[in-house]
Amino acid sequence: MEGIKFEEYSGVEHLVIAPLEEKIQEDGSVIEEYGEVQRLSGVQKVSGEVNESTETHYYDNMSAIVVDSEGDDAYTLVVSIPNKKTRALIEGTTYDEETGALIGSKKKKRYFALGFIGNKLNGNSEYNWIYKGKFSGGGKEHNTKTDGTDATNMEYTYTSIHTSTKYNKGGHCKYLSVDDDGKADLSTFFNQVTTPDTLKAKIIIPEG
Repeated sequence: MEGIKFEEYSGVEHLVIAPLEEKIQEDGSVIEEYGEVQRLSGVQKVSGEVNESTETHYYDNMSAIVVDSEGDDAYTLVVSIPNKKTRALIEGTTYDEETGALIGSKKKKRYFALGFIGNKLNGNSEYNWIYKGKFSGGGKEHNTKTDGTDATNMEYTYTSIHTSTKYNKGGHCKYLSVDDDGKADLSTFFNQVTTPDTLKAKIIIPEG
């Protein structure tokens, strides 16, 4: 039996987003298409929380069936202050190209894919795409200057659900997570939103 490898996360980088457009076909099916991948901001923390529940049903005075359900996943993002154009995009407000102003118009939220790299203590990294979610939050805190080094950043919640697209690998899914252990080709992972069907194994050319 192969020995257990003990791993821990230590570090996070390369936080990116890609807008998601949904097109309804004549037959009622939905096609999801991703736009250009762009940096969101500097990232301090990505913390995920899975929403699952189970309930035991009893028959003849015995536990007989366990019913489980899966809801949305919530990711807390602690980031440096995004530029105003990016804030308008993820918060669903308005950006004025002429003046560079962020305008607090009535919000129109859209779906995004979210990508990032999680580092491990062993030197490897984990590449992640989360496929369909919306942002909330983005509150600011301004404090008076002191003699200390206090400064404030921003926090968003990204709420993720399953895709409408049914992939050949995995069906309707929420995310893709893969290690840079040499098995998968990750050279273009963040050039576009990499899906379970577009992720390819790394081609190893035999020596000699």
